[in-house]
Amino acid sequence: MRVAVIGGGPSGLVTLKYLCEAQHFLGCERVEAVLFEDQTHIGGTFFARAYEDAELVSSKQLTSFSDFRCNIGKDFLAAPEYVEYLHRYCDRFDLWPRIKLNAKVVSVRRGGYRGHVITYQRDGRLLEWRCDAVAVCSGLHVEPNIPDIRGVEHIPRVMHSSQFKARKQFNGCKTVMVVGCGETGADVAYLAATHPDVDRVILCHRDGFHFAPKRNAGPVLLPILGRKPDPAEPGIPIDVSRANLFDTAYVHQILRHNDKLLWTYYHLYIKSLLWLSSGTTAGMDQWFFLTSP
Repeated sequence: MRVAVIGGGPSGLVTLKYLCEAQHFLGCERVEAVLFEDQTHIGGTFFARAYEDAELVSSKQLTSFSDFRCNIGKDFLAAPEYVEYLHRYCDRFDLWPRIKLNAKVVSVRRGGYRGHVITYQRDGRLLEWRCDAVAVCSGLHVEPNIPDIRGVEHIPRVMHSSQFKARKQFNGCKTVMVVGCGETGADVAYLAATHPDVDRVILCHRDGFHFAPKRNAGPVLLPILGRKPDPAEPGIPIDVSRANLFDTAYVHQILRHNDKLLWTYYHLYIKSLLWLSSGTTAGMDQWFFLTSP
């Protein structure tokens, strides 16, 4: 059996690895898998669209693959460190012979009565590779999503976050508006706010936003006695400090017959946390015209 894997990011690499080992673990026929990546290196978005000081928002404990733990010291990896980890993953499982770099897939079509035909561009030539199955691992963040905003053409400088690489791109800017308040939006806003030329940064989002901490405060023994967290203790990464009910890859039979049960639980859980932390279930307090200290 032949399988084409499109995309050399984390999902593509781990898919390639398990396809290569399928015969050993599942007792099936040998799988001939080839990964196609249009960039010069593996890593996907973490290589091609990373920017200055970019750091993963999930800890290495949660992000690293279960079959190859990350041994880099700090909890949160910078984008280049994560790409290095992916390189080590390819070394560990000998994936390089099955990876085609600078190979951009331009089309996938049916191969007559069976299978598929992959057409890819490499070294200025169009080549074909026939296979029985295709794993599309090209990710969600390759094509920029730019909203249609009236009058945006009159703004002197407009860029999508995929075009942003470094703080110096704000040279000469006095006011910067960041549309979107996800992880990337928060990072770009910080880089703009710390640029010496920028006087004002505006974060714009249609629903409001909340910047959650990466870590829980260090545990305190008997806080009722007035003990406080040690500022020298960095705290535990928040994504591994708790385990939510149903938060597992295993889908219980009850959930299979009631697809609303999980989200009902999440809804009640989040509303309860909001009430305990802010006194209302309407949502987190929003800061206007300034950021939280």
